[in-house]
Amino acid sequence: MPNKTKSDKIAVITVHGTGDGASSAAGAKWWQQGSQFAQLLEKRLAEKGVGVDIVPHMWSGANSALEREKGGDGLSDMIKRLDDEYASIHVIGHSHGGNVANIAADLLGWGRKKRAAKRIASMTTVGTPFFKTSTGAAESFGGFMFFWITIFSAILFAAVILLWMIGTIFPSADSERARAGVLALFTSQESWFVWASAAIMIASMTFMLRLAIEGIRRIFRPRKQAPGEQRIFAIWHRNDEAISFLQNVEQLPIEPFPKGALFRGSRNKAITWGVRGVLLSAAAGFFVLNGAKTTGDAASQFWVATIFGLMLAPLTFSLVYLGYRYIVGLALEILARGRLNSFISATLKGIAFGKDGDQRISSTSTSSHTLQTIELVLEGPVAERMQTSSSAAAGKLIEKYRWSLFTVGADTNASVTSLSTDAMTWDSLIHTTYFDQPELAETIGDYIAEKAKQV
Repeated sequence: MPNKTKSDKIAVITVHGTGDGASSAAGAKWWQQGSQFAQLLEKRLAEKGVGVDIVPHMWSGANSALEREKGGDGLSDMIKRLDDEYASIHVIGHSHGGNVANIAADLLGWGRKKRAAKRIASMTTVGTPFFKTSTGAAESFGGFMFFWITIFSAILFAAVILLWMIGTIFPSADSERARAGVLALFTSQESWFVWASAAIMIASMTFMLRLAIEGIRRIFRPRKQAPGEQRIFAIWHRNDEAISFLQNVEQLPIEPFPKGALFRGSRNKAITWGVRGVLLSAAAGFFVLNGAKTTGDAASQFWVATIFGLMLAPLTFSLVYLGYRYIVGLALEILARGRLNSFISATLKGIAFGKDGDQRISSTSTSSHTLQTIELVLEGPVAERMQTSSSAAAGKLIEKYRWSLFTVGADTNASVTSLSTDAMTWDSLIHTTYFDQPELAETIGDYIAEKAKQV
């Protein structure tokens, strides 16, 4: 039931990016209540005559497509809940928080449904590498089949339980038997077994149904940009490391096995198997001679077999060597090399994209693939300041580890581990310093104020 005491304030939902979560809604991070950015944004909106509550949306922040989907589900639920409490709702997402916001907008039908347009007055993303997600024909068919199998299984299971209950309670029209049936339904050993089995089946069915619904939602998730008036306001820097890194990774031709690699690599194995073939042929010759009961004692048989094996060793080695190289080696080169390269390339790129499901992730872009987007590329003093400060921070970072990395006898493992962690800290990247710039709060505040007054 809608809240009759709807606030005159607007709600600004902040959505953090990958690895930027916290345990509290209040704190110093840009998306938290009381942060420097939050205070600047509140001040800017107050100057425009707009009251605001900052409402952080805290998701796991993991580099995982599945976690981003869960974050989008949670955000869509939050938007529905806040819709009846505030005059309008505005979303700000940073990095993959923008993808979480995009997913929530798609789930709500923003830009496609009038009701959803009222729920979300504006959506702003900062430094977001938008992904295009798609489901292949085979995955879609499998998803449909899994969904309908789940539905029919649930119906059949419910029908069997219902028939069992009816047969137990009402074995006949006799009221005494009916009462005895009710008592037996809950007290007999057979009934407890049935109820326990039913509980296990219900839990399994619930789990299966949840996965089936998630799969169907993925299949039917919008793929094309909505033609409506609603647009994402995307802000980004030309040298944003996260966007450029993911775009470069996607275009990078990863080929761990170049042409001829598997055939050349079969040489050592061919030699190994050739030597084994010689040893096995010598042993086989001894047993053949022994089985044929040749004249002479065991010592003479051994020497005959050894001489025979040594005499045929070149032929045996050559046949095994050539057979392995030109049958096994060529087969691997022709049949397996391309598949291995594709598998490894897809795996490495999937790690960068956070792929952990059957959906295909591609086409990293500065604009949404499912919603209309207005892009603002930061330029001028603010962009130069961001680049200068991040370069200075990166220089300090390298200087910090310079001597520990290049000192003889130092424990470089610990230094490399620390450097790999520090290299992604907020100070040394453009991607993580957007909200340190006061101009950003002013720009976003002006945009939100304009959209709030249009509601």
